[in-house]
Amino acid sequence: MKKILFLAPVALAAAAFAGCSGHINYNDYISEKRYDMYRYEDDGLQIKMYLSEKETPFVADGIKGNVGALTEIYVKTAQKHEEVTITSASFAGGEMSYLTVRDCMYLSFGDSWQCGGEVTVTLTCDGESSDYVLQSVKDAGVMTCEQALDCVREYDGALFESLTNGRTFGGEIFIRLLYDEKCYYYVGVCDTEGKICAFLLNGESGRIVAEREHKM
Repeated sequence: MKKILFLAPVALAAAAFAGCSGHINYNDYISEKRYDMYRYEDDGLQIKMYLSEKETPFVADGIKGNVGALTEIYVKTAQKHEEVTITSASFAGGEMSYLTVRDCMYLSFGDSWQCGGEVTVTLTCDGESSDYVLQSVKDAGVMTCEQALDCVREYDGALFESLTNGRTFGGEIFIRLLYDEKCYYYVGVCDTEGKICAFLLNGESGRIVAEREHKM
């Protein structure tokens, strides 16, 4: 019930914004949308998998380019391994590479695939394979990327109005699902000069918990 009460004014506010912004669908300007995250963790292993739709090549220039499916997988093990592969019945996967900046193994691919609240993966480290079940961090109480954008528009409508000219929006939007004991959303609004107005939202209530401006 709490979520319904929150979303009702958001929907009304979104309609009001549409009326004064030439009926622009701001979702059409999302150049990065990380909409789900799956994870597994024990004492010696951490697996994180992010599902996104993202501009390729990704450039924060205020202009939305071609957007495609993107899956990114990060694996951190207690011991170092020469060869690590990850596969699944849901996706092909493949051999992972070492990512120095995060000190972990990494794999990304652009194939589209679907699963529910969990996905089973096979991790093979130097020839030894084990299966793990990754759980989605999202539950029924977590809003969608589009709802998170509505919350930011309600919070700072002046920002969107300043970038709107008739039926055109002069920017691009980044939305990323984050997880730190509970779900959050990062929403970044980037103009054509590379300035980004960034907002951090509670993933269930939509409350803005932090905001800042920076330039790429």
